[in-house]
Amino acid sequence: MRKLWARSLGGLLFVCLACASTAQAAMVEYSLTALGGDVWRYDYSLSNIGPAENFDEFTVYFDAPGVTGVTAVAAPAGWSSLVVQPDPQLPDAGFFDALNLSGVVPAGSVISGFSVSFSYLAGLVPGAQRFDLVISEPFQTVHSGVTSATPSPVPLPAPAVLMLLGLGALASRARAKKQGASA
Repeated sequence: MRKLWARSLGGLLFVCLACASTAQAAMVEYSLTALGGDVWRYDYSLSNIGPAENFDEFTVYFDAPGVTGVTAVAAPAGWSSLVVQPDPQLPDAGFFDALNLSGVVPAGSVISGFSVSFSYLAGLVPGAQRFDLVISEPFQTVHSGVTSATPSPVPLPAPAVLMLLGLGALASRARAKKQGASA
């Protein structure tokens, strides 16, 4: 019985640790808004958290088929933005690029206020996109990734709470087996 308990506890601990989110040094989060018909807007937030990345520019790619009419709607003060349309004849991804005119994005900062509107295939919902973080001198990509949806405002259970629930379920199961064996 103790071996079963130890194996179950070890397995549960492994699953909880494997499911725990990992920290990223820098990331681009988005929220998506339907503007009507097939028109959408991404609002981006740029985070330079954790181990600092040295970058002053980021690029988000519009490489999903059916994206047209990409337009830069907003960028924070001190940022210069550029949009290149997807070209289905090449085929080549379009992109939104923003450069911080003040220099490197400070470690620990979160910058929001980047917005892009575009048209997407009717009936479909756009999702995550590829991005690059760049240091403009000597124009080198320092980090690449995939944008992630802005976390929901509803708090999710922490891994420790999930582990406690799992331990309670295991204890309940062990108690039921013990009572069944003694009956």
